[in-house]
Amino acid sequence: MDETKTRRGGAGLPATLFRLLASLFTLAAVFATPVRAEIVLSDAAGREVRLAGPAQRIATNESLILMSLALVDPDPVARIAGWAAPQRIDRGFYDAYRRRFPAIDAIPAVGGVLPAKTSVEAILSVKPDLFVVSIWEPGWAEATATLEAAGVPVLFLDGPVNDGKGPAETAAFSVETLAQAVGQEAKGKAFGDFLRGRFKRITDRTAALAPVSVLVDAHAGATCCSTPGKDNRMTDYLRLAGGRSIGADVPGYDGKLSPEAVLGADPAVYIATGGPHLAAQGGLVLGGGIDAQAAKKSLADILGKDIRGALAAVREGRAHAVSHQLSISVLNILVFECFAKWMHPAVFADVDPAETLAEINRTFLTVPLEGTFWID
Repeated sequence: MDETKTRRGGAGLPATLFRLLASLFTLAAVFATPVRAEIVLSDAAGREVRLAGPAQRIATNESLILMSLALVDPDPVARIAGWAAPQRIDRGFYDAYRRRFPAIDAIPAVGGVLPAKTSVEAILSVKPDLFVVSIWEPGWAEATATLEAAGVPVLFLDGPVNDGKGPAETAAFSVETLAQAVGQEAKGKAFGDFLRGRFKRITDRTAALAPVSVLVDAHAGATCCSTPGKDNRMTDYLRLAGGRSIGADVPGYDGKLSPEAVLGADPAVYIATGGPHLAAQGGLVLGGGIDAQAAKKSLADILGKDIRGALAAVREGRAHAVSHQLSISVLNILVFECFAKWMHPAVFADVDPAETLAEINRTFLTVPLEGTFWID
C-alpha cells in the first residue's frame, strides 16, 4: 500500500469535515443574528425618510399618536420614548391604557406640540430613534435639521402631501406610514383599506345629495358658538358627509359666530363637540369612560344655555353631540358616519357607527375604545 496516499487520505478527510463544519457554524451564526433591513418612507411633507430598521424608541410632538400605534402594535406604550402634552389624551382613553400598560405613566413629557415651544435638547435626552410630527408647518424646519444632524430621523404623518385629500386618505396615510415605520406594514394597510371602504359607502351616496345646513358648536359650553372655519378639515368633512357648515366662510382655522348670524341661518342640524375636559366648565362631556346618561345630561344642560334653545334644530329634535377628540383622530370615520346619519337619516339608515366601532375594537385596537363618543 502507498503510505503517502494513506497519510494524505487519512489527513484530508478530517480537514474537509472541519472546513464544512466551520462553514455551517458561520451560516448558523449569520441566520441567528436578527437582520434590521433599512426602511425607506415618503412622509406627508414630501420628504424621504430612512430608518435603519423598525423604530423602537419614538419621540413625538403629539401624544394622540398612542391611538394610531394602538391600531397596529400589540404594545404601543413600549414604543413611545417621550411625548408632548399627554394631557391632550382623552382621560378615559388614557386610564384604559394605564390599566393594561402601567408604564404609560413613566413616559417623559418632552418637547412641545408646536415647534416654537419645542426643545430639541429635551427630545434628544430620551434617546429616540425616530421623531414623529403630526402636522407639518414651516416652523419645524429648524428642529428637523438639528435632530437629523444628531442622527434622529424625523417623520411627518400629516402635511402638504395630504392637502385637498379627504378624511379617508388623510387618516389612512397617517396610520399606514406609522405602521411602516414600526415594522407593521401589513396591519397598517389592513386598517387603511378598512377606512377607505367605510368612507366610500358614505361619499358614494352624498355626491348626489343636496347639502343640509349645519351648525358645529365646537367645545360647547356656556356660550354659543365657536365653530370650525374655512381652513378647518372638519368643515370639508361635513361637506363630504352631505352638509354645509354655516361657518364654512369663517376665515382661518376657527372663529366665533355672532348670535345674529346663527339665528339668521337657523341651520337644519345642530352638532356640538365636547370632551371630558369641559366638565369643570359646565360644558359638553363626552369621551372614554363617560356613561351615556352623564353625556345626555351635559348635552341637555348646554342646549338650555345662550341662544341654542331658539334654534329650530334644537326645538325639533335634530340636536346631536360628538367627541371633539374623536373628530380630529385617525378614528374620525366614526364621526363621519354620525355626520352623514344626522344630516341624511333616511339615506343612511343602514349605517351604524356603533357597529363600526365594534369592528375597530374587535379587529384593530390593542385596548377597546369604550365610553360615550356621540349622542342625540
